[in-house]
This record gives sequence, C-alpha cells and structure tokens, in this order.
Amino acid sequence: MRAVLLAALPAAIAAGQNANPATPNQSAPQNAVDAPARKSVDLDQYLDSAIRQERSLIELMRNFRPVIETYIQKEKPDSDGTSSPNADEYFLGRLELTGNSPSVRAFGTPEGLKKKARKKVSKKLRVLEATEFAQAVFPDMGHFDRQNYTFEFARFEPLGDVRCAAFDVKPREDRGRGFMGRIWIEDRDHNIVRFTGTYVSRRAFHFDSWRLNTLGVRWMPAYIYTQESNSSDPADHTLWFKAQTRIWGYDVRNAGDQREFAKRLTDAAAFADPKRREASQDLNPEYSVGDTAYRPEDEVVERLQVAGLMASDGEVDQILQAVVNNLLVTNELDIAAVRCRVLLTTPLESFVVGRTIIVSRGLLDILPDEATLAAVLAHELAHIVLKHSIENAAVVGDRFSDLEIFSHFKFRFTAEQEAEADKKGFELYAKSPYQGQQGKVELFAKELQARSQQLPNLMRAKFGNDFLSSHFIAMQVANASEPLQPKSLDQVAALPLGSRITVDPWSDRIAMLKAKPVRLDSPAEKIPLEVTPFFPYLKRMDQQEKSPATSQ
Repeated sequence: MRAVLLAALPAAIAAGQNANPATPNQSAPQNAVDAPARKSVDLDQYLDSAIRQERSLIELMRNFRPVIETYIQKEKPDSDGTSSPNADEYFLGRLELTGNSPSVRAFGTPEGLKKKARKKVSKKLRVLEATEFAQAVFPDMGHFDRQNYTFEFARFEPLGDVRCAAFDVKPREDRGRGFMGRIWIEDRDHNIVRFTGTYVSRRAFHFDSWRLNTLGVRWMPAYIYTQESNSSDPADHTLWFKAQTRIWGYDVRNAGDQREFAKRLTDAAAFADPKRREASQDLNPEYSVGDTAYRPEDEVVERLQVAGLMASDGEVDQILQAVVNNLLVTNELDIAAVRCRVLLTTPLESFVVGRTIIVSRGLLDILPDEATLAAVLAHELAHIVLKHSIENAAVVGDRFSDLEIFSHFKFRFTAEQEAEADKKGFELYAKSPYQGQQGKVELFAKELQARSQQLPNLMRAKFGNDFLSSHFIAMQVANASEPLQPKSLDQVAALPLGSRITVDPWSDRIAMLKAKPVRLDSPAEKIPLEVTPFFPYLKRMDQQEKSPATSQ
C-alpha cells in the first residue's frame, strides 16, 4: 500500500519542495504526446477560465461550513536512515471563509463566551495551528490572477480519468509573496483539481491539495497532504512532520433523517389469516400500537450525522453488520435490531449507544483483516449482551451547537464493565467463525501498545473509552502470541491510515477501497498506523455513476 501512495509523492510535492518552477523564458519539457495537444488548445483560455472558476468556487464556499480534520505525526530519525512518529497532534473543527483567508472553529469551543475568553480557549485548543493547515484549501483566496502571478505551461497529464493541463506558478517579483508550485486544470470546465507547493514570505509548509467532483461541475476541496523538513536548519532535510487534512460535510443539511426507523404502527387491526403462522400479532411491547420503533440511540446517531461526524448509512455499515450477524448466529443470541454505524473521525474508537455499535473511520482504516474487526465488534456486542449499553442510551434533550457535542455526548463504561465485556467478548469470539485466528488479533493489540506512547492523540477517543483502556479482548492473551517483527514482510500487524475507507465529502457516504494489496519490497514500507500521502483516482460525476471511485 505504501508503495502505491508514495509513488505519487515526488510528483506531488516536487514543485513546492524544489521551489523552482519554470520561468517565463524557460519552457517546460514537452513530450511527443503533448506537442500536438498544445497546438490545438488555447492555454490563455485555460488560465483565464480557471481563474474565473476559482473566484466562483471561493464565493460558493463561503456558503458552507464543512468539517475539517487535521492529524499530524511528528517524526524522528531512525538508525536505518528512515524516520518514524514520536508524537502527534489532532484538530477537528468547522472551516469558515472570512475575508481573504480560511479559518477554523474547533469542536469543543464553548458557545456564548465573550470575545476575550473565547480567544483564550482557542489558544488552548491550538486553533492557530489548525488554520495554518487550512490555508492549502486554495492557492490564494484574494489575489490569484495574472496581475499577481506568472503561469508557465508544463505539460498535459491525466489524473485518474481526468485530463489536465499542468502549470507552474509563482508570485511576480514585485509582489514577493503568495503561492508557489504547480496547479492542474481539468480540460472540460477548467477547474483547478489539484495544486502542490508552498507559500513564500510567511510561515508555511509544503503540501499537496486535492479536490473531488461532488457538485455539478464544481470540484470541492477534499484532501490535503502536508510534509515538512526541519524548519530550524535549511540544510537539514530530516523529515519534521507529515499530516493528513480531510474536508467533508458540505451537505449536512441533507444528512439523512434516522426516523425511517420510526414508522408509526397502524391503529387499525390488520386482517390475520389464522392458518399462517407468520401473521401472528405477537409484538414486542415497545412496538405497541400508538408507539414507534424510534429508539433513543437513533436520536443520538441522527444528531451526530447532522453535525457531520457520522457517515451516512451505506455499504460499509452492511459489512460490519454481516460480521455482527456471524457473531450473533454462532453464539445463538436472539437480540433484535443490533446496528452498526461509522464515525468519520480519525482517532481510534468503538463504543455502543443502546443497541447501535459505532466504529471510527480511523480504526477501520488500520484494521488488518476481518478477524481483527470481529474482535472489536465482539467486545462492543458483549456490552449489549450484558445490557451495559442500555444505561447510556440517553435521549438528546437540550439544544446545543455542533461545536459543543463532545461535552454533551459521553458513552463510556466503568473499568468493571469493561472487564466484564472483555471476558464476554472473548467467549463470543471463541464460538464464532473467527475462532483460531486470535494470533492476528493479538499482533494488532501489540502494535497498538507499542505505538501508544508515541501516538496518544490517535488512541484518545472523543466519545467512548480510550481504545487501549477498554482492554480489547486480545489484551488478556497478548503475551502468548508471536512477537512483533517490524523487519518481516510477511507479518502485517496494522495498516497505515487511509488504507481502507474513502469518504464522499459532499454526501458523507463512505466506501471500502477495492484496490489489490501491493507487494512490499522493504520493511520500511509497512508503516503501521502512520500518515501517508493522498493520491485519489479522479473521476467526474457522470463517470462516478457508472464506476465509483475506489482509490485514495
């Protein structure tokens, strides 16, 4: 997997890292394919149209407040010449466009504070750092035009199924500041679909920013990969940090009403043929006439979805549901309406609300196989079997803003309840179709333990118990498994972040990547739990309807 992702990295950030785009009197090299194409295309038309489209996108984006998440891993050099994470940071907020620069309003910011008090809170939450990463949503919000920048054609290049013209860009000498790097303009409506580089004359990082076609002819910001070397010593090229920024939740107003589960039962008795057993009127008392099937946890799920933190119901939920059903059937458990949903955030967590099991996207990303997924779900199912979860299925009563949601929703269990669920979960797993695969689960648990000190923000849950503190069913036998072998190409204890799940930033629908596993050539390519570059396979909306995008 790392081989595929890193294959794109040199081209992705070379323009920014080298800081040497082609000058006006130095044409970029052309190949035999590009030469005839350039003659038939008016490059000035590309640029003028792209500048207009960029201005239009900025004005459109002012109407949205999507969710923006940045996860950063700080690096340290290893003895073998590579690097590995030794610390991490995490930001989650809403992207707001005010003036000529993006800003981030963090989740967890209390509403109603006076301006002075709010500034103190913002400093504590490190919103300024989050805003620095958000700058790469646009090349330049206020001055991206021919008067302030020079543009030099580089080549025509396909990005996925989209043919693009690539231009090297830098600020004019009399301006001296702004974006410097490369942009890719798609050839149909002339939108910028990707740009990579850095900002000059201010503190800035090298980045690779991608957009997806999610709204008519519009390409909306979706992914930003950031990477930087040691800033204190220009001669030192040791990797300082790498980061993933994701943007989603554009259409949260249509995020979906969970009340499809709440169809009111008829007050009129329906005809029942006594010869047909399935026509029996035996009903659960909670579904009695005059009541609904809308449960307290449905209101919690809906509230999280409307806030942009919960993925829309879809195929990934069905995959999780199939694993839960395997656990239920093989353990002969008759528990109705156990459902699974996916939280869109990166920190590793799984928890239950009533009879709904919720797993974070970040956790699904790094799980190496179905057996390990089954172990996670078995632990949460154990809470439902033991009826721990009934106590935390609180109804959303008072009104509060999305930014305050973490302080209102806490779905955590006591250490005693976690220990009980750990024991019961192990029993469920031992009787399941996944029995005999505990070794894989134990390796995953060991990998988490080995990384826990270096990546505390990845392990820190937002709603439930921290993932490692919830014991996890493998912990009681972790010492019995084979040891971790970082140098072994055959042992894969956990995957990098971004390996499994893709997110539609407009609808918040998620999908499993269907790309074939890549053969690893070096132990350095394993990078479990680590940040990797983005390289989405670009498609237009009409192409996506025929063949959904499957790479990231």
